Amino acid sequence: MIRVLLIFTVFIGLAGLAGAIANLPGQASFALGDRIIEIDTALLVGLFFLALLASFMLAALGQFIWHMPAQLAAKKQARLRDEGETAMAAALMALARGDAAAADKATQQAREKLPQQALPRLMSAQAALLQGRPDDAAADYHAMLAAGTSLAQKTLGLEGLYYMAVANHDTQAAGTYALQVLELAPKTLWALEGMMTLAVHIADWQAAEDWLRRWSRAGVKRQLVKRRRAVLLLAEAQHILAADDPAERAMAQKKAAQAAALDKDFIAATALAAELTAASGQLPKARKQLKQAFARTPHAALAEAWLRCHAGQSLAGKQRAVSGFIGTHKEHEEALILRARIALDGERWRLAKSLLLPLAEAETASRDLCSLMAAAETGLKEPAEAQYWHDRARRAPGAAGWMANGVRLDGWQAICPVTGRLDAVAWQTPQATLPALLAASGSASSASSSGLSSATGRLA
Repeated sequence: MIRVLLIFTVFIGLAGLAGAIANLPGQASFALGDRIIEIDTALLVGLFFLALLASFMLAALGQFIWHMPAQLAAKKQARLRDEGETAMAAALMALARGDAAAADKATQQAREKLPQQALPRLMSAQAALLQGRPDDAAADYHAMLAAGTSLAQKTLGLEGLYYMAVANHDTQAAGTYALQVLELAPKTLWALEGMMTLAVHIADWQAAEDWLRRWSRAGVKRQLVKRRRAVLLLAEAQHILAADDPAERAMAQKKAAQAAALDKDFIAATALAAELTAASGQLPKARKQLKQAFARTPHAALAEAWLRCHAGQSLAGKQRAVSGFIGTHKEHEEALILRARIALDGERWRLAKSLLLPLAEAETASRDLCSLMAAAETGLKEPAEAQYWHDRARRAPGAAGWMANGVRLDGWQAICPVTGRLDAVAWQTPQATLPALLAASGSASSASSSGLSSATGRLA
């Protein structure tokens, strides 16, 4: 509506101007050599305005012609961008469904349309990894380091090479790539974390602490920094214990206790700290640590540590102490299993069965739980029932435990043996449909893919 009013106002103004010019009186005279030219004033003014309008039109036409090449180039660039983005979308979908050939074809199209962008290169590298062509993937990453590429492309290329080196267990190359990134961008979090991980790998604890400080100054949340420091302390404690030097066990106990104090939800640290405290002769303190932790979070690892701390105690003593340990969590699954294990040790078969049966009847009952039920039925002289639970145990999923990318471990580790990442081992229930062998065989591609996924997420 406002636009219509403006146009109407302009037309009225032009009409009024034309009327004013037409009513101008008099004539104007010009001397051109010996000749005198006379012209009406109204016509002269009209010709002037016509000449002015013509000059504006010629200027606009010249500007249009001048900018036409740039506009055509911009339209072509926009078309190429649209086609490149369409190709990238097709490549992402192909990668998602695992179609390496289609992904490779789409990424090649995207690279032709968008030669200056990093994302097509990243997807091309991922497609090469899916097809089992790590050399081609490395070539794509190295191409991103060429002279003239942007800082973002260089850091992304180095990140891809870093994760490939980690997947190949080439710590020297991984450290080199991480340091090159830090020379370009000193606050790159993944590179700082990578150097921290490599320091843990070679047991250089002072270097790990130094890298942790730099990592914390790069904008990481305080709670995450505390967790990472606890991980370093527990890793150092485990390293000391692996050396099997009795003189150093006190230091290992101190490190584990510090880790547990920094992160009270760090189950692995609490369990190890309590066991080392008990081994040093401080049984009451160890049992108190475990009781407080179990009160916060009932956990199988804490229950296992409690049993080890009471290994030298009589069966009757364990039965009396367990009630105080589980506290208000008497009906929790881990509390019931712990009580049942003590009952089985004391050959109280019926009590063990009554504790385990509500848990074992569930379809998701674990292999270990079914085996405990089989032991209880065997003690009760019920061979048919015992055989039933043995059969269930063979078909049941594994119990929860320390898992590394689908692979079950004997215990917590600071560095995931599959992906090479720090603090990536977690207490999880294994997937019955995902064999550990399959997870281990895909470790190389998963480690490099994780780096590419994070890089792709940042570009998006």
